[in-house]
Amino acid sequence: MTKDILISMRPGRASTAVVEGGRLVELIVDDANSGSLVGNIYLGRVEKVLDQLAAAFVDIGLGKSGFLGLAEARPINAERNGDDSISDYLVEGDKVVVQVQRDGFEDKGAKLTTRLALTGRILVMTPGDEGLRISRRIDDADTRGRLDSLIGGLKTEDEGFIVRTAAAGATDEEITGDIENLRQSGLAMEAARDTQTPPALLLGEQDPTLRALRDLAGDNVARIVIDSADALASAKSWCAASAPALADKLSHHNAAKPLFEAEGIEDDIDSALGPEVALPSGGSVIFGETPALVAIDVNSGGTFRSGAEQSALAANMEAVGEIARQIRLRNLSGLLVVDFISMKKAESNDKVLGAMKKAVSGDSMSVFVGGFTRFGLLEMTRRRGREALSKLLTRSCEMCEGIGYTRSPLTASLTALDRLFAENDSDPSMRLSLLVSPELADALDGEALAALRAVEERLGRTIKITVDEELAADGFDVVPE
Repeated sequence: MTKDILISMRPGRASTAVVEGGRLVELIVDDANSGSLVGNIYLGRVEKVLDQLAAAFVDIGLGKSGFLGLAEARPINAERNGDDSISDYLVEGDKVVVQVQRDGFEDKGAKLTTRLALTGRILVMTPGDEGLRISRRIDDADTRGRLDSLIGGLKTEDEGFIVRTAAAGATDEEITGDIENLRQSGLAMEAARDTQTPPALLLGEQDPTLRALRDLAGDNVARIVIDSADALASAKSWCAASAPALADKLSHHNAAKPLFEAEGIEDDIDSALGPEVALPSGGSVIFGETPALVAIDVNSGGTFRSGAEQSALAANMEAVGEIARQIRLRNLSGLLVVDFISMKKAESNDKVLGAMKKAVSGDSMSVFVGGFTRFGLLEMTRRRGREALSKLLTRSCEMCEGIGYTRSPLTASLTALDRLFAENDSDPSMRLSLLVSPELADALDGEALAALRAVEERLGRTIKITVDEELAADGFDVVPE
């Protein structure tokens, strides 16, 4: 299935949407002040080594220490005899080069590893690891043989490679170029390591636009639409050097209506922030996020008689595709438990299990479908990386005692600025101002201040902001000044 990539660069926030078959399947949000750190490489200092936890805590300059487990601290070539401890490899005060595997969340710091991976468009280089692994999604034997022979002949003894799916359609020259680019990144990181004092960032991830092109833009991409002229210019430059075939797929959204609204995916985003998603048959899927697990309930909506096996199977099969889409879109991770409509036959459960495994097979975050428990619940796990979408864009609703969500002040503030700019663009003669809740006023004077200043610079004037105590926490209005 072909897909579109939509990149919206609003002041203070970059959002990348992946649309397949006209429906939003993935949304990556990067805020200027709280973007994801996954992939960043730091020179850290070991603060504590706890053998009883088989872990060390490492200061990488983020305010909260990162977590480094024994498996991720153990040198690649170390013998695994089960008798080692983390203090065999680290002591307090040591300098250590680490990479962020998972962003910190709630009261937990970032998860770290000493097993570095430098990501390119075609390959991932693993310094110190001599292995050569080819993506299982490249299933053609001749292609796998060609890649193994080519890359195996190019790699040195102290480097390994993971061959990404994009390598299947890459030329020998593109693969060679990717290797050289990765080697240059490795040399830059080593040079920084030798001159920096911990804690220090040695190698940061690419900006959101280039990261989206690197990780999401494969052969099946039909369009890449970007609403920022600067980001588009950067994308064109990157494509010319790294992926010429993508250059013709780039286009600029330069209309007054915001990109996501123009592409008709705002409703999908709103749906992904609510607890319930309707199914075409009349049923629904309900999502409950807790610190321990994500509970997913399939609701028939009373559309068929309880116990009707074929009706239950049909409803469950319909829910499978929506569940797979929503866990990717919402970026749900950890333990996920699905309560499907009860079915009596084992073959019915087998059909649902097989459909779920197939539905999540395209997810880049490694979903493991464990099977049904004795109580009829389907258990899955999904690798953690970024925060869940709900954590990034919403907060608990105080009016309903925490059982619902409203858009966070930052999200609502950025939406208000977008709306004002779009309405001003459609009628430049109007002088518009913002009417906002006290919470949004605080955000516009704090975490959204840079975005406010950027919009004011684009408009060439100061935006008047008036506080309305009667508005809901995420409420605003664009009004004539």
